[in-house]
Amino acid sequence: MARSITKSVTIEIVTLKEPCTACQIIEGLIRDMLKKLKAQYDVEVVNTILQHPKEAATVEGLEVEKFPALLINGEQITAGSLPRLDQLKRILEAEIYE
Repeated sequence: MARSITKSVTIEIVTLKEPCTACQIIEGLIRDMLKKLKAQYDVEVVNTILQHPKEAATVEGLEVEKFPALLINGEQITAGSLPRLDQLKRILEAEIYE
């Protein structure tokens, strides 16, 4: 049975303007992972850079203030950690396909 696309997917990466070294490394790994996923899925990647952690309240869907944070369609998936590629694929497929 063929899958049908039901909605678009937006992935938002929320980072700080001046992140620590560990955050920079995790962000780089997440971006590499997203490049691979963009080749397989039709997703939009949005970058949100906060000047200060206090601005986190302005990001819809951001609940845990650890960075970098990853949100898919406004739902926070990670906070300061590296998600597994297979985990992201499952989430994307659940969001994209019926």
